[in-house]
Amino acid sequence: MDTIPDQPAAQARAALEQADRTELSTDRDRRIHGLATAGFGVGMGLFVGAYRLVDGNAWAEGGLVALYVLVLFALAMWQKRAASTVPRNARRTGYVGLAASVAAMWASIIWLNIRQGDARRASLPDQVDSWWVYACAALVTALPMLAAGYVIQRHRR
Repeated sequence: MDTIPDQPAAQARAALEQADRTELSTDRDRRIHGLATAGFGVGMGLFVGAYRLVDGNAWAEGGLVALYVLVLFALAMWQKRAASTVPRNARRTGYVGLAASVAAMWASIIWLNIRQGDARRASLPDQVDSWWVYACAALVTALPMLAAGYVIQRHRR
């Protein structure tokens, strides 16, 4: 009988022992995923509000879309590299928050378009609405993802 342990079996045993000692999710990972989820919501909200301000200017619209995509990509890369694990239910919570934010984004865009249509029907010239209109649209869009980020960060199970 061979007394020298098989190398792959010894490595597997060591990996299992390491896995037993490692906590599945850390506070740091929950914080990273929560902040990233909230950051996605803030990015979406700012995009909705800022897009109406540059509406009609092709260069500004293109620049804003490029910046939006770049920021979301950078945020996703930071989240992936900074966290070593994905906290339990973080993906599901994030997807629910994303779906709600997308629905809120659509509702905000529809609301802004209705406001603009009402102004046109009243024979008012096209103009930028007050800042609070865009702030409301941005906040409504961002709130579901902000709530999801909070839930991910605070969830301890």
